[in-house]
Amino acid sequence: MNHFYDVSKLSIGQQVGVEVDPYVLNYPLSDDRSVWVADQGGQSFVLRFYRSDRGDVNQFLSIARRHAKLKHPAITRSYPPFYSNLWVFSIYSLCGGERLFSHLGKYPDGAPLNIVLSIFDPIAKALDQVHQHGYIHGHLDLSSVHVVNGAGVLTGFGTHSWLDKITDQDMDERFIPPEYKKRRPSMSVASDNYMFMRLLLASLVGESWLDDGKLDHLPDHVDTLNQETWDKLRKWAHPSERNRPKSLVEVMRFLRANLFLNSSKSSVEPVKRETVRKRKINKKWLWSALGTITASTFAAVILWPEPESSANPPQVTATVSAESRFDALPQILEEDLKDGGKAPKVEKIAPATFQMGDINGSGDDNESPVHEVNIPTGFYFSKNEVTFDQYDRFVAATGRMPPPDNGWGRANRPVINVSWYDAKAYTAWLSEQTGAEYRLPTEIEWEYSARAGSTTAYWYGNDVKPGYSVCDSCGSQWDGVSTAPVASQASNPLGIFDMHGNVAEWVEDCYHDSYEGAPATNQVWLSDQCTGRVLRGGSWFDVPTVGRSATRYRAEPTLRASNWGFRVVRVVKL
Repeated sequence: MNHFYDVSKLSIGQQVGVEVDPYVLNYPLSDDRSVWVADQGGQSFVLRFYRSDRGDVNQFLSIARRHAKLKHPAITRSYPPFYSNLWVFSIYSLCGGERLFSHLGKYPDGAPLNIVLSIFDPIAKALDQVHQHGYIHGHLDLSSVHVVNGAGVLTGFGTHSWLDKITDQDMDERFIPPEYKKRRPSMSVASDNYMFMRLLLASLVGESWLDDGKLDHLPDHVDTLNQETWDKLRKWAHPSERNRPKSLVEVMRFLRANLFLNSSKSSVEPVKRETVRKRKINKKWLWSALGTITASTFAAVILWPEPESSANPPQVTATVSAESRFDALPQILEEDLKDGGKAPKVEKIAPATFQMGDINGSGDDNESPVHEVNIPTGFYFSKNEVTFDQYDRFVAATGRMPPPDNGWGRANRPVINVSWYDAKAYTAWLSEQTGAEYRLPTEIEWEYSARAGSTTAYWYGNDVKPGYSVCDSCGSQWDGVSTAPVASQASNPLGIFDMHGNVAEWVEDCYHDSYEGAPATNQVWLSDQCTGRVLRGGSWFDVPTVGRSATRYRAEPTLRASNWGFRVVRVVKL
């Protein structure tokens, strides 16, 4: 019997597969560390590792090989799996789009009908076509659908088909079909169609992971639809298999017809949308039942109930808004580490909307076009670049080779000579030590924190001034010589130091030549061809213009330099 590599021990920067041109692990996508983004030959892929406790290896390989033949423009490409005595994993293209839960966060009251049609039309066509050939997706939820240029794309097709059982560790439990809960779970076309309908309704009524609560029931009416359409959609989403649609394309045609119906045909005034009850709820819970379901069959599942009678209107449960909960968080955090140390000090940054890119018209092409970006959820941004003191604690705990300091000293100077993978490994260790989620900033978070409300080249103006930056000619004693101890210069209005100079800083995103197709809401911007990562902020070595708020440039994630460092973001979960 083979003893395959323990996926819980996989780490950032680890090489897997063949010795020549291996895959380099980037960051995990699942809590159990069985799913990773990895780089190979300048491209990014998603690797899904086999787990011997979840199913049969031959079934895993057989399904992965079969799905490698599946090709559709609305489905991410899969490749033949890798198999050896040590490694077994399937390989998928990385979709650079925005995940559906993030996209829906822009529409808390429900997405407009034209947006919903744009997202779900290609998905419906893809599923109907591949269902005819026996392919089943198997785990449709808000994370497995991405939005690329307004159209829906299915990711991870069939990757759960080999599992003995699908649980809330594998997908969002709200969308798990009832048949998956049975003693002998079954996966079928009807299962996909059920999950598709659930996602469609989630889009129309405004539910995503970004909500401050989850829908407690479906409203009697949705303003964007006539009553007949809404009633039909709810029926199709009923847990009973006999009510599920046979064709998803027909569902979309029925929904599209709503655009051309004249709602004034009825002599009755349109019913106002019923107030939707919300409650703070764990994301692993399910939506409440659409119909009366026997408790013996679905005791572990909370589904949508039928609409309540107007004679018994729903009670409104008071909740504390996400904004209020965010406001109640401390302004500055410095969390304890398990080993007795402290995490980097981080400053609370509130949700915002801002203009990103070459606002002043003096930048490079890769800073255009200027575009508005929404940051719907606040975050914590480290006040300083990560120092040698902080990084050396990580080095000692993990047995890594300490990076050289070029003879300038360690202590409170920013750590240098670290690659993008080194920085990622540090954030993973920080997350493990604190129990919170730390990562590198997105480009959006970085630029917003650098600008601090300004529209000038630097947060303090269009020209560099002594006392504000460390660069090749910024007026400090360290200019063109070495790094400076962190916080040697003035902080910006957000309380953040050294955003212009000292060391250039790694961020999460793949490098893109321009902002064409850039996300309009805060997220990591990935790419199928992730040929490099992004550095921001300039350094002690660079001329002043490299340190502008909008300047961005590309670097290989494996490279290290004496003017490159990083800082961290601490994720806020409300």
